[in-house]
Amino acid sequence: MRPKQLVETIKKASKKTKNRVSTIVLIVASLMMVLAIWCLIPVNKVEKSKTSHPQAAIDRQLLSEYLKEANDSKEQTIPMQESMLDFDESLDFIGQVIIDKVGLDLPIVKGRGKEDGTGFDKAVYACTNKTTQKLGVNNYVLSAHSTYLSATEYFSPLLVNEDGSFDMKQPIVLEKLKLKIGDEIKVNQSAEQMEYRFKITKLFIDDGQGNFNTTYQAMADKVGQAQLTLYTCTDIDGENRLVIQADILDKRSLSS
Repeated sequence: MRPKQLVETIKKASKKTKNRVSTIVLIVASLMMVLAIWCLIPVNKVEKSKTSHPQAAIDRQLLSEYLKEANDSKEQTIPMQESMLDFDESLDFIGQVIIDKVGLDLPIVKGRGKEDGTGFDKAVYACTNKTTQKLGVNNYVLSAHSTYLSATEYFSPLLVNEDGSFDMKQPIVLEKLKLKIGDEIKVNQSAEQMEYRFKITKLFIDDGQGNFNTTYQAMADKVGQAQLTLYTCTDIDGENRLVIQADILDKRSLSS
């Protein structure tokens, strides 16, 4: 090969080598760019995830609070049903209901007895109303007569006014009653020798509309809540009822 041709060959080879190098450099650079972009993607996701976590936590907290409020506001109840009524005729004393503030101290008997007038009128005592009720577990309902002849008999003490007056011939005014929200009611249970204390949370008058449906509804159970409900007639004709509801405070042994 002639020197001139050799030089040309070397130049061509050098040019090809440069082209190859340029190509390789370009490929490597492209790969590096792709790699860099690939690496940035998860980083951005992580950064985005980090910045979004506080908001997500806030959203979860708000949802949790909303659900709690919704659950609290919607009282879970077991509605009162006619099949739950207790017509037991037993006259055995199973306990005592006591309200020191108004001088009430009345024996408790199981069931309301016959209500057709053929049996003994058990409502001279505090009668349990439901076969399903259990003291200190669910809504323990007691009812008894009141009489215009005496402020101390049966459930009449519930109707005594703050000034000491008592008159079933006049409409009851809740604000004037001696019993107030926050007052204490005690129920003694004979079988277990236990005393249960309750605090009054509600007093209201059922005017008899709908066949005393309001009283009937007050006999329902609130799931997981121990309550006490007392009710009695407020007038001579028995057209209105005073309903008192209370939540449990505590219990203690009577033998200690």
